[in-house]
Amino acid sequence: MHRIVTLLAVLSMNVLPAVATSAEAETKASVVLAAMADGIGDLTFASPQWVDAAQEALAAAASKHADGLKDLGKFTLCEVGHNPPAYLHAGAKLAWYATFNGPQVTAHTGEAKECDIKIQGDHAIMSNLGRIQYHGNDPKVVAAAQARLGKLSRWEIEGSMPENEVLAAVFRSLHDTMAARTMPRFVFMTPEWVSTARHILSTRATLDEYADGISDVVYTFSEEFTDTPRYAFPDGSHGGFWVHCNYGQITVGAGALPKELEPADFLTKGIYTPVVPVGRTVNAAMTETEKAEQGTYSAAAFRIDEKTNERPISQTQPSGKGPMPPALGRVMMTLHDELGKRTSGELPSDFDQGIKSEWATAQNFDRSPDYASSWVRYDEVDIYAEPLSR
Repeated sequence: MHRIVTLLAVLSMNVLPAVATSAEAETKASVVLAAMADGIGDLTFASPQWVDAAQEALAAAASKHADGLKDLGKFTLCEVGHNPPAYLHAGAKLAWYATFNGPQVTAHTGEAKECDIKIQGDHAIMSNLGRIQYHGNDPKVVAAAQARLGKLSRWEIEGSMPENEVLAAVFRSLHDTMAARTMPRFVFMTPEWVSTARHILSTRATLDEYADGISDVVYTFSEEFTDTPRYAFPDGSHGGFWVHCNYGQITVGAGALPKELEPADFLTKGIYTPVVPVGRTVNAAMTETEKAEQGTYSAAAFRIDEKTNERPISQTQPSGKGPMPPALGRVMMTLHDELGKRTSGELPSDFDQGIKSEWATAQNFDRSPDYASSWVRYDEVDIYAEPLSR
């Protein structure tokens, strides 16, 4: 594992956080987030747009260090991310490769037929590693983040890097440049996932087109999910997030709504597992067939339970204040799709055989039929890299 983490550090990757008591969970999450670049990125790792940006960054770095690369000869590195997000309709994997001929370098989409080193892992974990920022960060925090993320994926590494310090510096420059552009992919409704929602909402709330509209709004929105999977919520805590708008000031928190903010003005509450496939869709990218498939899934997944006579998900307005003000709704409008792009692909049923059948079957609208859960190790460790056997 040390070899893998070190190699990824030299090339281009990133880190993530954890859950326990809500205070401890936020602390663990902050360690991973502290190692990441600012923002939430705008490009999916190894997508054509990402590769175009990587080409520009590589060419600039290689030109800067041309003298140190002139004796490099030919060298090709390839990275393969398995289980990319479904909204890209990319199938089972996204890959890219870079080929050097001395200081000349070209970046390409796809998997290289021949290369000097190939690294394969889970796309979500590689994305998160890719957001780690070396420049300006405490090396110990960076190393801790890399070590933790490195334990979450299964890795396949073929070949090796040449002993060339200048090449390593070029890849490190690439990594730091792309860290800010690469979108993370966090586990649904965990504290680090909520950090993305926090960034989106707090940023939009300050924009001129929205700020005046919510300046007099006081409203609390909450989503809370029970029966959470152990790999994501090892202490059994509830997943979810809440948004409190107080005269234009937006606060976004993870987990259940704090007592001091109850009752919520709008509350979604239910079981975690059935919501995941619908929760990570990107509606703007869905085909008509996928929309129909989602409708069929929802009809089965959210129907009334014959034993309890209740639906697995309910939506209420506990405070009686009424619907969300339209101005706040506009701030939140993009949240679903933007979070869907940044949500990892595993399902609780990948690791728990006891889940109800209507929630256990992977859906084509949610992920590729060739999705391979073996690329993540959540049957052995939780998202904080702690053994599940403890």
